This record gives sequence, C-alpha cells and structure tokens, in this order.
Amino acid sequence: MADDGSAGADVTPLTGGRSSLGPTVWRRATSTAYVEAPARVVVLDLDHPDRPPYVFEGSAAQVWACLDGVRTEDEIVTDLADAYEVSAEVVAGDVRQFVDRLQDLGLIVADAGG
Repeated sequence: MADDGSAGADVTPLTGGRSSLGPTVWRRATSTAYVEAPARVVVLDLDHPDRPPYVFEGSAAQVWACLDGVRTEDEIVTDLADAYEVSAEVVAGDVRQFVDRLQDLGLIVADAGG
C-alpha cells in the first residue's frame, strides 16, 4: 500500500497478519475526518490531534474508500485485484497488513452489523 510518508513510519505495513481474510466488514472510525480526491485521501485522527494527517495514495487510497461498513474484506481484495488486473492472492496479504495497521491506529473498526 502506498503512502507519501506524511505520517512518518506510522503507516508502514506490519509483518504477518492478525487473521485470515473473511467476512469481516470494516468501517472508518467516527473519530476520523477525511478528504478524498481521485487518487489520494487525507485522514485526520480527531482523537489524537497532535498526530500529523495520514496521506494515502494509489492502492492505499482505494482500500480506504472501500472501508465503508458494507464490503467485506474479501470483497475489498476482489475490488483491488480487479482494479489492478492481478489475482486476489497477489493483493490479499497487502490488504490484510494495511487493514491491521489502520485498526492498530484506531482509524477503522469492525462494523457490528457486518
């Protein structure tokens, strides 16, 4: 997942996944504010205003857009694989790592309705 480094090392993927992909539905935390553009999203963590904004570009911005509280993680992987014309296996690990990192940062939460 690409980012421009605005948040320093805070957005680098973790190694290894917490769990396998599946039916989990993720949504953006209510404590985030964000501005989306076609190829970029800027996210503020309102619970931590001392932190710099997170800037996600390319595939990272696309994953963020999919974290809508409707799509499962499997569907996000499929959407990303289709957009980049690669197999789901190619992107699944990166999506898992990015989702894990966003969860660790408190920017997303599992949707209770999902």
